[in-house]
Amino acid sequence: MWVLWKQLLIYQKEQTNQSGGIRIQAKLDQIDIAIIRALQKDARASFVAIAKSCHVSVDTISKRFKKLKNTGVARGTTVLLNPKSFGCDCVASFGIRSDFSHIQEVLEFLRKIPDIVFSTQTMGRHSIIAIAIVKNVAKLNQVREVIKGHSMVREIITSIWVSDILLCPSNFDLQTIAGDV
Repeated sequence: MWVLWKQLLIYQKEQTNQSGGIRIQAKLDQIDIAIIRALQKDARASFVAIAKSCHVSVDTISKRFKKLKNTGVARGTTVLLNPKSFGCDCVASFGIRSDFSHIQEVLEFLRKIPDIVFSTQTMGRHSIIAIAIVKNVAKLNQVREVIKGHSMVREIITSIWVSDILLCPSNFDLQTIAGDV
């Protein structure tokens, strides 16, 4: 955990400016982290409340948040959703192995599956990770079989999440849920 915390303190993001190729390294301090944590907990947290908890001015918080956005550390604020409140009791990740030359094809295939809310290329044992949100384990097995049926999928490992899950709405198909209500 401490290693992750240290990595957060010295978050690096490569960014190119108009004059070409300058690497910007954003260094986070305790105030930046307090801003991030407050907004992660409640995206509508006021800068006044954050400033009070940090013992700094509202202007300081405003400028710091703008800096976090400009350096790419923060890309906005959002609402987190609990899939269980929509009747989706099963969230799982799939580790998928595919030949390197077919990864993009498999990713495009995954993005067409309504129950897959996120998929990306990875490095390691699996070349792709995908996250599914479904009503139950039976539906999860159906999704798994669809993925397994793709001719370029060599292996698929399923891990069901057991802790509380909160997801960003851009990764959660609300139209599908709204249709089931």
